[in-house]
Amino acid sequence: MIEKKYKMKFNRDRWNEVTGRNLIVIGIDQSYQDTGISISMNHMLKTATHCFTNNLKNNTEKRKELRNYLIRVFCKAKAMQLKYNTEIMCCIERIRLQSQGFINIDYIKSIGALNAVIVDTAKSYDIPVYSVDTRAWKSTIVGTSKGKPNPYGLNENKFPTIEWCIYQGYEKYIRNYDVGKAKKGIIYEGGIPFTYNDNICDSICISLYPYMPNIKLKEEH
Repeated sequence: MIEKKYKMKFNRDRWNEVTGRNLIVIGIDQSYQDTGISISMNHMLKTATHCFTNNLKNNTEKRKELRNYLIRVFCKAKAMQLKYNTEIMCCIERIRLQSQGFINIDYIKSIGALNAVIVDTAKSYDIPVYSVDTRAWKSTIVGTSKGKPNPYGLNENKFPTIEWCIYQGYEKYIRNYDVGKAKKGIIYEGGIPFTYNDNICDSICISLYPYMPNIKLKEEH
């Protein structure tokens, strides 16, 4: 079991540097396999979930399923906005134009189409959408954008974010007992296997990023 400790504890005092305005942020780590979605309000995480689409037959069906899921999420967020009289925004991960030094045109096209679903659905609920570079939110929230080896077989690039979420008390949102036939990233506790959903981890951090000072966001249209 991963120990609940990490070098960087989330410094909530830094929020004092922000204007202090009321704000709801819907953080999304978009993917055609499993999209992490979290909602934070006034600097505090309220809920975190995911939309699993890897079992669907094609990207068209996956985009349709994600849109239907987002409608429920946006309706919930809008109800919170009305109740607490807050501003609201959606924050997604920016498309990587290069990966390992190469430009993957097919990847850019597919993620661009997925982002369009998110942006268009959000705009229908009058929710502006902004994007953040992966390295920006990782460096600001987790404290590093580098990977970290681990004995559990978990994705090294995701492991620091998993550790950070556990240390912040968010483990209940990211534990996944539906491990299926997976052979890597499995942890046993009392003989019961489980793993961690790193997509939800990413979405949690993305939802908290807009509250930090000196943020770098780009509005999506």
